[in-house]
Amino acid sequence: MEKKLCGAKTRKGTPCQKAALANGRCNNHGGKSTGPKDPTKLNGNKNALKHGLYETIWLDTLTDEERELYAMVSTEPTAQLENEFKLCDLRIRRMMHRIQDEEQKDKPNPVAIRAIEDAITKVQMNKATLIRENSRLLDMREQKSDGSLDQLVAVLEQARKQYQG
Repeated sequence: MEKKLCGAKTRKGTPCQKAALANGRCNNHGGKSTGPKDPTKLNGNKNALKHGLYETIWLDTLTDEERELYAMVSTEPTAQLENEFKLCDLRIRRMMHRIQDEEQKDKPNPVAIRAIEDAITKVQMNKATLIRENSRLLDMREQKSDGSLDQLVAVLEQARKQYQG
């Protein structure tokens, strides 16, 4: 009995020589999985979601709990920075615990420890960027508080009263 070949065009342009599955293609060229048959399990690309960094989020897709959180989030720059500082410290703390847990094992994995240390370095670099941004915001606030904006508001208010009266 002759085995049926996939026949799909490969990167080289030649026909694929792997054995075909029931639908006529190998598992590299569209055989095997056609996705879940149960419509409730169709989650778009959520099945492949690993960390959510590139996930698209729209307001109409938020849960009720997420909508409440969304409404509570401050857009004030200093409050945002303060939250980011706290999150950085929490991330570092968690990673330090992971290193500690790894070191307490019978055979600690130095590759895993190194990966966590690299991640800590990235978080610390992010925190340094936040510190610079915070400094910039503070400098901007000091520059704005020279009183000239208040004087301009007073002049405009006075002009509006004269125009109306």
